[in-house]
Amino acid sequence: MIHFAHGEPHLEVARWTLPCGLDVIVDQDRSVPQACVSIWYRAGSSDERADLTGFAHLFEHLFKNSLHIPAHHYDILRRAGSSEANASTSSDRTAYHEVVPSNELSLALWLESDRMGYFWPGMTAERLGVQQSVVRAERRQRYENVPYGEERFALAEMMYPEGHPHRYLTIGLHDHIQGATMADVEQWYRTWYVPANATLVIAGDVDLAEAREQVDRYFGSFPASTRPARPDPALPPPAHQVREVTDRFAALVRIHRAWIGPRAFAADEPELDLLTQGWCSVGTGALWKRLVYETQLAQRVSAWTQNSRLGGEIHVAVDLRSGSDPAAVRAILDEECARGIDESSITRAATRREAAAIWGLSGLTRRAGLVQRYALYNADIDSLAQELRVYREVTPASIGAAIARWLPPAHMVEVTTVPASAAG
Repeated sequence: MIHFAHGEPHLEVARWTLPCGLDVIVDQDRSVPQACVSIWYRAGSSDERADLTGFAHLFEHLFKNSLHIPAHHYDILRRAGSSEANASTSSDRTAYHEVVPSNELSLALWLESDRMGYFWPGMTAERLGVQQSVVRAERRQRYENVPYGEERFALAEMMYPEGHPHRYLTIGLHDHIQGATMADVEQWYRTWYVPANATLVIAGDVDLAEAREQVDRYFGSFPASTRPARPDPALPPPAHQVREVTDRFAALVRIHRAWIGPRAFAADEPELDLLTQGWCSVGTGALWKRLVYETQLAQRVSAWTQNSRLGGEIHVAVDLRSGSDPAAVRAILDEECARGIDESSITRAATRREAAAIWGLSGLTRRAGLVQRYALYNADIDSLAQELRVYREVTPASIGAAIARWLPPAHMVEVTTVPASAAG
């Protein structure tokens, strides 16, 4: 349930832990007769072995059936009137959710319970082989045979040392995906998919007493489990590197710069987030105005941050207009990266950030995801007001300090993508 105190949003939830170790959070919202069931496992590509990359994502594909669900569970949900169901994998978690009519809450909980507790008895080598082919096809379709796919691999190789899980991206390597065995599947399931390593969020039109009874019914009999320790490899800042790649799918030259950034919810995360937003805002952003409007050197300017438990990344990508001088673009990037952004740009970016956060509270899936994010990184579920407060306190000086810490030229990596049609 959401309420506003002194103009700030607060989430009122019920939270408890089952004897099996499962973290349970209920967010009541009686405005629509629907319920979202979201379960996040603390298992992502950052937990993989260096010789078994892409496995968390492969397992996400496998985790669609169980002993008592021979058909795809999406088919069961659709017949029950589900309006939404999906799964995703990141470096830090594997997430599953479904939105069902509130009178079908027990079905959604049963599906998640059956997968959590009875996945392995329904697993077969044939299923593994099918999903290995699916995931490898996805790598080709979404990473390899797309414009600027080559630069993603190049940047990861330049930013992360051999053996670091972020070096291989969440999709992993073909040989590792194909080489996964049934023993690997069982070990991953029994290590990372235990109740103590998961958070179950129920958001929507639910009665708290009924939710407690149903959660206990479907998850209460699981044996006690222990949350596994997660690897935390050292991450030295990369040395300055510049690379050029040829891309047969790209139409424009792109200059893409990146730096290692802070971990999720660490100091300087808000500063770098607002900096990148302020740089590339259409019409007002400093980089956008100089590169797209004033000099017309660029077709498009993008900048963003991403933050995870092992560390973050800061990115700036510029798609050059045909015939533009890359050296002129680099000179402007150097100047703006050293300068930062002004007070008005910070205010606009912070306002957009806050508006997006408040708007996101209106949807059950988005709100469940917000609750899960806090449970994963911050422990305190009611952290939105504090997070927005920290964003409001960002100043040009604090952004300048963050730039000095995280964006030094000595630790910048740069990839220039050249379309194959323009390569010499």
